Amino acid sequence: MVMPHPLRRFRRLSRRAALAGGLMLLAGCTVQPLYQTSAPGIGGTVAPLRTVIVADVNDRVSQQVRNHLIFLLYQGSSPASQAQYSAAITASPSVRDVFATTAPDGSTQVTAKRIVLSGTVTLTDIADGSVIAQATRTATASFDQTRQEFANLRAQRDAENRAADELAEQFRIVIATALAAR
Repeated sequence: MVMPHPLRRFRRLSRRAALAGGLMLLAGCTVQPLYQTSAPGIGGTVAPLRTVIVADVNDRVSQQVRNHLIFLLYQGSSPASQAQYSAAITASPSVRDVFATTAPDGSTQVTAKRIVLSGTVTLTDIADGSVIAQATRTATASFDQTRQEFANLRAQRDAENRAADELAEQFRIVIATALAAR
């Protein structure tokens, strides 16, 4: 009887060990869809996002975040008739210079800026007032500066809107994750 080469034997054993390890990892996997309405095998249900009511805000950028978050939570339809959770959001933008050039006369001219939108979401259970989740997130968007004042104002507002949409998507993930964990 011919003995296999030690290197081949080692490779074969290492492949088997890797396969066994992978199967053990998959056996303990509890991955499930984040937006499902029931959790088979766990015995509970995941609260739908439509049961979250988003509190009113009082500034333009926060309102943009709120509007997009409502659209994401309700998926374009109306909220549930009985709200179980309340989400309070805040958002505050800041403008930062990104790129500046030097003109022939020696003056500095900013040609690109960045909006940094920082926000907080607090998810509360309406029944008992307990805080389920609280998170702070940041979103950024860049825009160009030109010599035209109105174009600069419009570009800044568009950048704020883009950052607000991104922040709302991050808030939706926080809310969905918190509700799925309950």
